Amino acid sequence: MTSHDEGAGQAEPLPNVLLVYENSHWAYELRRPEVWHERPLEIDGGQGVLFSPDPVDTATSLSVEVRELGVDVTPEDLPDLQAAFLDGLRAVPGSEIESHQAFANPFAIGIDAVQTLEEEGARRKRWIRLLYKGSVQARVIAQAATVAEYDRLRPLFAPCMTTFMLGRRGEQRTGE
Repeated sequence: MTSHDEGAGQAEPLPNVLLVYENSHWAYELRRPEVWHERPLEIDGGQGVLFSPDPVDTATSLSVEVRELGVDVTPEDLPDLQAAFLDGLRAVPGSEIESHQAFANPFAIGIDAVQTLEEEGARRKRWIRLLYKGSVQARVIAQAATVAEYDRLRPLFAPCMTTFMLGRRGEQRTGE
């Protein structure tokens, strides 16, 4: 057996170091794998960044897009936002929404979904989180090139998605 054969069928180990990407202008921070490549995203009326394990192929990636909406979002808007969000996901070819939830708390208003979809001839899986704070919307996406790759990366994606902070750090504290 050659050394190439010995590694066959074994997935690469997950990165075990997360760095904090911070954008002070848009007031957010995102944990991201240290070894992943960073590329800017062009967003009308906002800012975005994408991290991927491959410098060219972005089918597996972690991304954030932030934009100014021009109007404050309130908890009363959540039912309409959720309906529109889910309608948009269902419109994607081959879309299946595995889970979704909406929430409003003192830190943000949000909608979360896990979706499988058809893209470029492949079945992919992604976790999408929309967060609103005042008049700012952040869309955070963790996706993988295949469903199996998403399932393998889920332990890496979880802290990146769940610790995303929208707003200044001092605004996140309570009891002060």
